[in-house]
Amino acid sequence: MTPIRTRRDGSIDTGFYMARGRRLRSEQAHGMLGRSPADTPQPERRRFARLWRTDLA
Repeated sequence: MTPIRTRRDGSIDTGFYMARGRRLRSEQAHGMLGRSPADTPQPERRRFARLWRTDLA
C-alpha cells in the first residue's frame, strides 16, 4: 500500500492530491489533443506588478 501524504497535524494533505489530480487531468486532455503540456504556450505571469504601478487612479 502506498503511504498517504499527510500534514504535520496528521490530516491528509488535500492540496497535494488536488494539485496532482489537476496535473493528471491536464496531461490526459493534452494527450487526447495530441499535444504535450510543454507545447502549450504559457501566459506571462504578473502576480505583484499591480502593487507597484503608479499610473492607476
